[in-house]
Amino acid sequence: MSNTAIVSKARAMYGRRLTPSDWEALLSCSSVADAAAYLKSNTAYSSVLKNVNESGIHHSELENLLRQRLMQETLRLSRYDVGMGEHTANYLLGQLEINQLLHAMIRMNAGTNEQMTPPDPYLNHHTHFDQRAVDQAANFEQLLEAVRGTRYYKLLLPFRNKADSMENFTEVEHVLLTDLYEQQYRVIQDETHGHEREAMLEMFNDMVDLQNYAHIVRLKAYYHVTNSQIRACILPFGRIPKDKLSQMIEADTPAQVKAVMATTRVGKRAFQLPYDLPGDLITQVRYWESHRNLFFSSESSIVMLSYIFLMQTELTNLVHLIEALRYGISKIEIKRLLNPYKFG
Repeated sequence: MSNTAIVSKARAMYGRRLTPSDWEALLSCSSVADAAAYLKSNTAYSSVLKNVNESGIHHSELENLLRQRLMQETLRLSRYDVGMGEHTANYLLGQLEINQLLHAMIRMNAGTNEQMTPPDPYLNHHTHFDQRAVDQAANFEQLLEAVRGTRYYKLLLPFRNKADSMENFTEVEHVLLTDLYEQQYRVIQDETHGHEREAMLEMFNDMVDLQNYAHIVRLKAYYHVTNSQIRACILPFGRIPKDKLSQMIEADTPAQVKAVMATTRVGKRAFQLPYDLPGDLITQVRYWESHRNLFFSSESSIVMLSYIFLMQTELTNLVHLIEALRYGISKIEIKRLLNPYKFG
């Protein structure tokens, strides 16, 4: 398809997103089953829910099916864009796989046997490892065995003899995310040029900068690790000047970290947006950048990536809503979780 046709296709697909009235209807649901029934009968998610008995659906099964739709939409778009389409799909798949591995580590560190509902065969067909084997791993050795033959085996192998701990988790998270971003930055360098490259670098640099900021605040506020340990966990990308990054790492309190971040290019923009936790800023900035790019960019790769980021935001908020319904959280509190959507 031509560049113009791909842009038009992505915008048309975004037109099938959940509307404000859909969100209000979902907020009025009293259970996960009610939410599943509404999504099945009134939204584009009917494509993955049509054969489901919503009255007996498990929350994890519903979440897996919603993720399946995002992957289907991504692969559909990637087939149209022979340039960046496949790379964009691989980036989304990498995110999904890393989340699965980190979820398994959290479960093992907590010493629980709770497992996710078996993954949908569609998603499992596209991942590089068997999701069920990862989810059933009872220790790090079994997790390694589950990813044998993939790039993750080499990345996780150095952690084999380390004691299971949240410090170990942070190091693993850093290694996995660094690998994912290295792949994406390499693709941007090799496959894009001009305005397309500038726009894509802006999107990823902003994400990395805000992720590093949130990471520094989290480590200082909750784990009280040393500055050298924090430095080792910083993603080696982004546009925050090295001296500013060092000042944040060496700051004594999260408030001091924020004061330094507020002097950076991305910080000046991000702190104008509403947020509860530093990690919310990643969602806010990415959402509004993607919304702008979807409607004003003429580059198919930028529009496609923006569409995927916007739909990731929708999916994340749907998962938050489902979990909130599961635990009986009030409608007012659920609205606070639906970042960056606004309600009257």
